[in-house]
Amino acid sequence: MSTIQCRSCGTDVKEGMKFCPECGSALSAPEKTETAEKKAPKPKVRIIATGILAVVLIGGLSAYFGTLFREYHPVIEKQPELVVELMYGVEQEVRSQPVQATISNGFITIPLESVRSNKLVRFFDPEGVQSIPMIAYITPEGKLVTAMSKSENCQSTDFYLKGHNIHCASCPSYWNMSSLEAYACCQRFYPDPVPSSLVDNEIRIDAQLVRSWHPRG
Repeated sequence: MSTIQCRSCGTDVKEGMKFCPECGSALSAPEKTETAEKKAPKPKVRIIATGILAVVLIGGLSAYFGTLFREYHPVIEKQPELVVELMYGVEQEVRSQPVQATISNGFITIPLESVRSNKLVRFFDPEGVQSIPMIAYITPEGKLVTAMSKSENCQSTDFYLKGHNIHCASCPSYWNMSSLEAYACCQRFYPDPVPSSLVDNEIRIDAQLVRSWHPRG
């Protein structure tokens, strides 16, 4: 039969006895290592924790690759592609610069160089038929974007660039420069892209297309 040791006098006592025959002290069974057992995570807890970690990791990777291989807005997808020479700082704000457009053979035209040098330009229909201004910029991937400079949500007609996003100049709304995916409010009220072409370093936009544009709201 196994024995235990009296905590008071150290005498070996048969297990099961309630009092020490030597000193009369009350005996207690040896403590079980419940604390250690409780601290060790059970298999089910480990599985749940591993599952949560996997979901977070997959979500993070999805967001990363979604940004890396972001799809263009359908109109931007078909736009001319240029050699990227522009660097957009994460914190730097690029405000729109006014440029003078001209009319040539039914096209509203501006110099490509004005966009390269200013990063974001804003211009009007030279004949004033369309009162809403237009903007032009080049995405970080090199796509030329021309769009109607209007956000129907707050009625703003001006925007600015910051990082890889285009921001409304009057409210917190902003969108990715390439996909026009919304990050704050107003998914459908981004500056509406209109097709354009490049001819002899001039950006050309069909004047009739611009003049027939109506707010989406």
